[in-house]
Amino acid sequence: GEKPIDEGQVFAALRDQGVVHGLLRQQIDAALAIGHCENLTIARGDFPIDGTSARFEPLFMEQRSEAAPLDDKALIKYSDLSHLLLVHPGDQLMRRIAPTLSTDGTDVKGQPVLAVAIPDLSFAHDLQGVAPDSTDPNLLRATLAGQPMLVDRGVVVNPVIEVPDVDLSTGNIDFEGTIRVAGDVKAGMRIKVAGDVIVSGTVEAAHIIAGGNVAVQGGVIGHADTHSDAQALPSNTARIICQGSVQALFMEHVHVEAGVAILIDRSAWQCELIAKDEIIVGKEGAKISQIIGGLSQASLLIKTSVLGASTGAKTQVQVGFDPFLDEQLQHKERLHQQKFDELDRVLKLIVYFEHNPKKAVGGVGSKVEATRVQVLGEINALTEEIKQLSDQTELMDKGRVEAGKTIYYGVEVRVGQQVWQAPDDMGGAVIRIADGKIVAGN
Repeated sequence: GEKPIDEGQVFAALRDQGVVHGLLRQQIDAALAIGHCENLTIARGDFPIDGTSARFEPLFMEQRSEAAPLDDKALIKYSDLSHLLLVHPGDQLMRRIAPTLSTDGTDVKGQPVLAVAIPDLSFAHDLQGVAPDSTDPNLLRATLAGQPMLVDRGVVVNPVIEVPDVDLSTGNIDFEGTIRVAGDVKAGMRIKVAGDVIVSGTVEAAHIIAGGNVAVQGGVIGHADTHSDAQALPSNTARIICQGSVQALFMEHVHVEAGVAILIDRSAWQCELIAKDEIIVGKEGAKISQIIGGLSQASLLIKTSVLGASTGAKTQVQVGFDPFLDEQLQHKERLHQQKFDELDRVLKLIVYFEHNPKKAVGGVGSKVEATRVQVLGEINALTEEIKQLSDQTELMDKGRVEAGKTIYYGVEVRVGQQVWQAPDDMGGAVIRIADGKIVAGN
């Protein structure tokens, strides 16, 4: 038969073929031992190992705030639980997991087998409202408040919240940016934002506080007080307080405080309207606009087509002073009186200790004297603040009330300290101060 081959011949033949890597010695030795083999693998190269691309893991889903009761028996209103996913400056939004490197392989002839190249992806550029952490470039943080949204290789933060409605599905909203509501703000809900509030629908008996403007495409409808002798709106009515202006189609039983102006397209019915500059009810070209009942206060101008109602509803309109400064002045005056009352009690205590020195033990006398000095300082500071506020609240002769078409009996207009009452139903007029007196004319 054929002469068997030995190990040296096998390796020589492999070298002749250029096979120098990945020799499988055990398989070769086993084949030589039995004297034959067929389709036996005697050399195997190293396969390349592909790396993994960088991964981008969102973190903000873990940051959804969940209000918890103080104890097992504590109660929480469902509306107080915000169901919107919001982030704030500094919040962690995304972590970049670095890629693993690819490893090249080697074939049986010792030649490299290249692995698939893995690109080293970083966060996308120009991501709005986010930035890498100052000490960890693989961590993305929010730079402003808003709604986070995943994008390719990153997150963007929209500083404008957009919701279909504000109701129990969203919960009350407390946010540092602006909110757009495509529908309505339901009764009992609260919105507090640093920016603007823009509502495409209506606002029911909700509370809105905004650092900017409030614009309502529909109306604002609050609750009327069911008590016949009520002098103010109930606490659960619609309330809007903002630093800018308030705009709406109409208002009914609404309390509004605006740092600039209140602009209503049609009518204000039994409202409490307070604006630093002006209140205008009736947009340009409107057929009818009316202020019926309630109290309207502004520094410079209150303007509408019709003041009051044919029923004689009491309608109070006031201009010629800053309503906010007036409120501050009254608050300071109340504090001033409280401090005087406190000083009176301290002085009586000092007199008591003078007549009963044995009672002033343990440094009580010196403590009472220190309190006297402190209260006197507070009184002096309040006196100066009251003087400054009084100077600012000087009457503004330019304040006026304009009714373009009708003034009904029951309307009372105050300009500065002077009051005018409609003697009967009458045509339109401009009510202002002229020659030191309040007049109603053209």
